[in-house]
Amino acid sequence: MILVTGSTGAFGSAVLKKLQENNIATRAVSLGESFDWSKPETFDKALEGIEKVFLISPPNYASFDKEIFPFVDKAKKAGVKFILLSTLYGTDRNPESTFGKAEKAVVASRINYAIIRPNFIFQNFINYDIQAIKNGSIYLPTKNSKTSYIDVNDVANASEIILINPEKHYTKEYTLTGSEELSHEQFAEIFSNVLGKKVTNVAPSNEEYKATLLSYDLPQPLVDFMGNLYEAIEAGKFTKSTKDYKLITGQKPTTAKEFIEQNFINFTS
Repeated sequence: MILVTGSTGAFGSAVLKKLQENNIATRAVSLGESFDWSKPETFDKALEGIEKVFLISPPNYASFDKEIFPFVDKAKKAGVKFILLSTLYGTDRNPESTFGKAEKAVVASRINYAIIRPNFIFQNFINYDIQAIKNGSIYLPTKNSKTSYIDVNDVANASEIILINPEKHYTKEYTLTGSEELSHEQFAEIFSNVLGKKVTNVAPSNEEYKATLLSYDLPQPLVDFMGNLYEAIEAGKFTKSTKDYKLITGQKPTTAKEFIEQNFINFTS
């Protein structure tokens, strides 16, 4: 059985759905009363009968690198044979970050593992930016910097393949991106062409962007987290694309045009 953590989040829910579609036995947990990263006593029940784990931190969980140590210790005692850890694009360049320390914890556990580091997902346009796009703009503080976005369903597809045949991926580390390196100015052009309406890249300052998120009643920690991520995009730290998705799946990742065609017509009509 596969334990899927973060099962109500963007990544965990996509991985869970993919596994369930293929009738693979799963157990889903998310942050709540029955599973709490700050309460190791909640780990035991979640890990009963589990052979593999899809492990991901909740968003902006600054202490995840500390909570993960008791989790992997209990996972080892419970007989877990494999952990697929999902962190973040660029974590390999930031080994002392929360995600970097989490990766070290999994490696040190001596449980067989693989690591995926997804880039920004196309679904962020839906989760955070849909209203702006409905109003004819992309409102993100990135100037002309480019990002190699990936579809979260592609991340789930790669994750399922790894989880089904983990032996092929022991100790492997994959950076998952799309095949295109695009600025939001280029995204605006693609949105305009697909939707048949003008979409403009506004490119606010980071402070203006965070103020707008707060006006949507998003919590301050999440707003700060998003602001920091887009600062990193503006600095060009999320640009480079890789071929790791195709290496794992044998398929090409979803393009921006394909994603918009598949997901945005109904949202913006």
